[in-house]
Amino acid sequence: MKNVLTIAGFDQTSGAGITQDLGIFFSLGLHGLSLPTCIVVQGPNGVKDVYPIPDRQFQAMATSLRGDVSINGVKIGAALDEPHVKILSNLLPDNRETPVVIDPIVAAKNGRRLITETGLKTLIASIFPKATVVTPNLDEASVILGKTVKTPEDMVACGKAILKAGPKAVVVKGGHLQGEPTDILFDGKETTVWKKKRIRREIHGTGCMFSSLLTAFLVHEYSIKEAFLAAERLTEDLIKESYRISEEGYFYASAGLLKSRLAAKWSVFRALKEAKERFCLLNLVECIPEVQMNIGYAVEAPNGTEDVAAFPGRIGRHEGKVYFKGEPDFGASSHVARLIVNLAKYHPSLRACANVRYDRAFLKRARDKGLHVVFFDRKQEPGRIKQTEGKSLDFLVDRVARSTENPPDIIYDEGDVGKEPIIRLFARDPLELINKMEMIAR
Repeated sequence: MKNVLTIAGFDQTSGAGITQDLGIFFSLGLHGLSLPTCIVVQGPNGVKDVYPIPDRQFQAMATSLRGDVSINGVKIGAALDEPHVKILSNLLPDNRETPVVIDPIVAAKNGRRLITETGLKTLIASIFPKATVVTPNLDEASVILGKTVKTPEDMVACGKAILKAGPKAVVVKGGHLQGEPTDILFDGKETTVWKKKRIRREIHGTGCMFSSLLTAFLVHEYSIKEAFLAAERLTEDLIKESYRISEEGYFYASAGLLKSRLAAKWSVFRALKEAKERFCLLNLVECIPEVQMNIGYAVEAPNGTEDVAAFPGRIGRHEGKVYFKGEPDFGASSHVARLIVNLAKYHPSLRACANVRYDRAFLKRARDKGLHVVFFDRKQEPGRIKQTEGKSLDFLVDRVARSTENPPDIIYDEGDVGKEPIIRLFARDPLELINKMEMIAR
């Protein structure tokens, strides 16, 4: 396992600094080490105060790291003051093959200063020459150069100027450019431009996010250009999935949450494919209703039907055999998806559902074998509910869930005008669903 060190401020809301960096390192298969320069009192509305780590304690932590573990990469964020920078200079690996990324943070998003003038000068003089990449935004680039950087042409000139201080490459981040946000990588030979669409939200910690992603890909032995492109792509994905932790204020992003969501979706796909194989092997054609069947399975805590995968085109029968018309996909069925999402509000462990042919023999076997069977009378639905597409399912599940304490295995109805009677079977996962289906059918 490779070790990557983040040297930055500590943000208790995990939006920036070492808490954000560590999440990114671990999500990309690296072990994260941390050395806090300061405690930053902040939240969704910005930085309120900054408390430096005393020099003696900072030196002790740095000495311990250098002596006890190998360091395969370093990312530096808020360095705060000259004594911290001098200690960092002695901590950095002597071998310039070890990636070092510097995000020269001058101030927080709300303007609170995070490095002194002497600290910044020392950073440029003693740390920039050891850097693989330096990643200033427009404001930071302007402070470093001593003149305003506000156009793509200024950014290229800025990259060339900073390169003279000794780093191998410079990324100037143009999130605050007029027009399209544009980032520029300059390595002394080639200029690489990355343009993106502007997202109208204030996101906390984007600079930390990008620089730690860049560090991680460099540690994984990407070239500087490929690491830049990979970090840009993943940063965009994270920004798209950003969220608030309070009603107002900055948005937050998490590589760990994004990766776990992707892993959860893969697990859902795999479970549905295994259930498909089992269902075909058992050939439970007697369970398929006239309107055909679908089997749905949701990720943990689904927020909406987009978090539920099912089989497109439904499941039917052909020449006496079960017939699937496609492979599972998210958003493939609104019917079972709505059932799962609504029931999960009350019983979050029940994440799988199938609509099964109505048969009184099925219901009798279910009761005999101890399944919790609940009847719903569709005649109780108010007219306004019946007339609104999709509302019947919401009403059905809500009414049943409120009236019974135990999780239902089956919710069934005996139909209504133009509505086929249906058994709705629920389970924790698709294989348990198929087992229950076999239990009631045979």
